[in-house]
Amino acid sequence: MKTRNLTLLLLFVSLLTGAFLWAQKSVPLSTLPFSPARKAGPTLYVSGQVPRTAEGQDVRQSVEAETRQVMENIGRILKQQGYTWDDVVNSTVYLKDINDYQEMNKVYASYFKNGFPARATVGGVEIVFGFRVEISCIAYKESK
Repeated sequence: MKTRNLTLLLLFVSLLTGAFLWAQKSVPLSTLPFSPARKAGPTLYVSGQVPRTAEGQDVRQSVEAETRQVMENIGRILKQQGYTWDDVVNSTVYLKDINDYQEMNKVYASYFKNGFPARATVGGVEIVFGFRVEISCIAYKESK
């Protein structure tokens, strides 16, 4: 009897979790309780960006495609706030699978023409909406 109850409980929890994860995938990013970026003095803090286009389409073809979309999202935010890739001083990359490091790194590196920011890369993490790549960064621009 205990085994049956435990089995039913596990089944119920897994069904609830699956339904919750499915429902999360349909939530637009604009409804989440954080800003894409916040400015504090000359410093811009860019929230973790995932591979979703400005039109709300998920990009899931490959790690390279996901990374490219994430970097385009960051680039758009930087430009809107008057910053460039040269102003990025730190970034954090989150990978669902650390084995995707090489593919991500190739795309990531192509966005920096005048040196790279400090960076941490974390692998083996679950990323929101089941994406494989998420990147946040900090940009700094001295006042002139």
